[in-house]
Amino acid sequence: MNYSYLMGINNIDELEQNNFKIKTLGNNYGVIFDEDKTEIFEKYIYKTLKMGFWNEYLGKDKVFIFRFKNGEIEKYVLNSNNEKEILKLCCQFAECEFESIDKMLRENSFYKETYYEIYK
Repeated sequence: MNYSYLMGINNIDELEQNNFKIKTLGNNYGVIFDEDKTEIFEKYIYKTLKMGFWNEYLGKDKVFIFRFKNGEIEKYVLNSNNEKEILKLCCQFAECEFESIDKMLRENSFYKETYYEIYK
């Protein structure tokens, strides 16, 4: 299973049509999907994510997809070699300082109730 706290998206109809589990969280969404739907999810993110936002999804890997203000997209699979770079990007995009990626993700209530409950 994969879990994503989805921001920077206007329309989630495509995910609903593909039977993703979606929970509305204010102006954002909590999305749960099986491993076999990862490609559909990533294509959706590449197509719809607004500039200046990122999305991550957590499952067997922690994957971060950033859409820069110039429209370019970068995808990272979190590992010890790129953790500092990803943290720096998250801080820049969110315009705040996160202590660590792990702490940032663990403090997200959607991940706390889903991903971290399963992967304690």
